[in-house]
Amino acid sequence: MSNITTMTLPPEACHRIVHWTRRCDLTALCLTSKSLQKSAEIRLYEVIMSGDINIIFRACESIVSQERLGPYVRSFYLYLNARRTQTELPTRFWNMVQKALWKMRFLDVLYIDDPARANSWILNDIPKIPFQLREANFRLPWNRHVIKFLESQNKLRQFHISGGIDEDAPQFEDGSLPDLCTFDGHLASAMHLLSLPCCLRHLRIPLDRSTNKQLLDFIPKLSTLSRTLRSLNIIHIPEELSVEAIKLISFVCPDLHYVGIIPLPMTFPHRSMIHDALLAMHNLRDLEIDVSRWSPLPNTGSLQRMLATELHTYCPSIEHIVLRTGSNRTLWYFDGNEWNIRSENGQHLLVDGLWKNR
Repeated sequence: MSNITTMTLPPEACHRIVHWTRRCDLTALCLTSKSLQKSAEIRLYEVIMSGDINIIFRACESIVSQERLGPYVRSFYLYLNARRTQTELPTRFWNMVQKALWKMRFLDVLYIDDPARANSWILNDIPKIPFQLREANFRLPWNRHVIKFLESQNKLRQFHISGGIDEDAPQFEDGSLPDLCTFDGHLASAMHLLSLPCCLRHLRIPLDRSTNKQLLDFIPKLSTLSRTLRSLNIIHIPEELSVEAIKLISFVCPDLHYVGIIPLPMTFPHRSMIHDALLAMHNLRDLEIDVSRWSPLPNTGSLQRMLATELHTYCPSIEHIVLRTGSNRTLWYFDGNEWNIRSENGQHLLVDGLWKNR
């Protein structure tokens, strides 16, 4: 029998070997033979994700120095390991990341977590950026660099940003972000987006002390999105604003499929006002409420089932209810006859993504 080495393996066999190889062994596989190298490199560089800046730097260095590697990258995640105490990374690191991004012409997903919130300039050389993202997640300030970058991304569908907004941040040019359907960011950033004729379907806004008072002025502005908006997730609504907030939401966006996170008053008549708002929302499928300030907390299954049944009475279209009791979240679903608790297996993943699934 003749000897068959990996040098003579057909491409199909190489793909199969690479498919079943552990990711941590792909680098070694690249060195095994020329026939395995390409398939192994494609998988190795398809997703670049590490909290170790040395690994990220070496990967970027390879992409910059070897022209064939850049087109393999589909997802690029840059973040710091939680154990790392250093918050500022050297300019040399960011320069290398920028040059590597210029080589990733098929990049779909980009995640950048800059703890110093000072290096959005890596996105500023628009003519050299070859990719059109589908999803972006930035821990960067909302400033001119980010806005100009977003104006160049005509295929972007999901965008999350958690940095603050610069006072001199410009408005978007007309026609920007035509495909954007999911946005997760601060209220001031959302206000910038509302200046565009976009077709947002999913919107999440975290509130803080500085933006709480702006909420009731912001909700009526959502009327420009009422035709397309299906999910509205507002985090940290003060309980004293919950009644007015849900009343406005039900009036401005009555066709929502998801609403959260509404603090539910324990006592009447305020609780009845929430019921009145739900009566107007005939298409609501998912409702997320917070009862953390109730005393005692409705922690038992029977109490939570009663509460779900109560809310369902006023909004019969509801299929899922998420109850928040402090740090605990419980997902209930209606099977057509009664309310049941979702099993713990995978529950939090489902709850976390509920607002984006409608």
